Amino acid sequence: MATLSPEDTESLSRFALRVAEAAGHVLLPRFVQLPEVMEKRGGGKGFDPVTAADREAEAVMRRMIMEAYPEHGISGEEMEEWQADSPFRWVLDPLDGTRAFIYGLPTWMTLVALLHENRPVIGVARQPLLDESWLGTEGGAWKIDARGQHPLSTRPHRPMAEALAGTTLPEIYRDARERHVLEVMRNHTRMLRHDADAWFYVLVAAGRIDIALDTRLAPYDIAALIPIVRGAGGVVTDWDGRPDPLGGQVIAASTQELLDEALRLMRLPQDAPHKGDG
Repeated sequence: MATLSPEDTESLSRFALRVAEAAGHVLLPRFVQLPEVMEKRGGGKGFDPVTAADREAEAVMRRMIMEAYPEHGISGEEMEEWQADSPFRWVLDPLDGTRAFIYGLPTWMTLVALLHENRPVIGVARQPLLDESWLGTEGGAWKIDARGQHPLSTRPHRPMAEALAGTTLPEIYRDARERHVLEVMRNHTRMLRHDADAWFYVLVAAGRIDIALDTRLAPYDIAALIPIVRGAGGVVTDWDGRPDPLGGQVIAASTQELLDEALRLMRLPQDAPHKGDG
């Protein structure tokens, strides 16, 4: 598979950052004064809120892409697929963490990914309230804020017993395997936190935590985060070890060794002994 040239990567990365920033201009005023909250139907996730801000922001993002790269495809959370057969496809989540947005918490993000031949090659996550962005490419990953651009690096290897982990919500772990995996993370890591959505994945890239995982993800939930974690030296696979999963059951780890240990524990039979909650 052909790779992007450094020049193309730089140009497309700058554009992806602008797209994420434009979404923030739509979202921030709505964050201050929350618009009407509606509920998505048919997702099987219980209450799944969506606001008018999601849709307005994605419309702005799509217009920018269509004007700058009319030959590229677009997939988004809120609107229909556009040119799905294009070798280049943008995957957009204008507002990841809608529950946090509704509650007034700053843990929501805009996610922008560029896929080349269905592999994520550029990823941007942005929190406009904090004016912070995270960029990942094949050549590395960086945090961008008012102080400049800073390279990201995952934490050095540590065993599961010393690892900090995060996942979105315990209630999304529903079937037998999912419940087993959640129990493994609770019982075999130093600490497991909930309800920070995409933040957990950028924290892995930033070297603050060791593991982020989720289940029942859509492509727009994870595509932008894969290049960020990967560019910082981490690894992202599905729960069976297949790399770069565009949805479903996903785990990101700071090192390959930690990932291997986690996957091994996740494969334990349901009746295997676990350490106590302590």
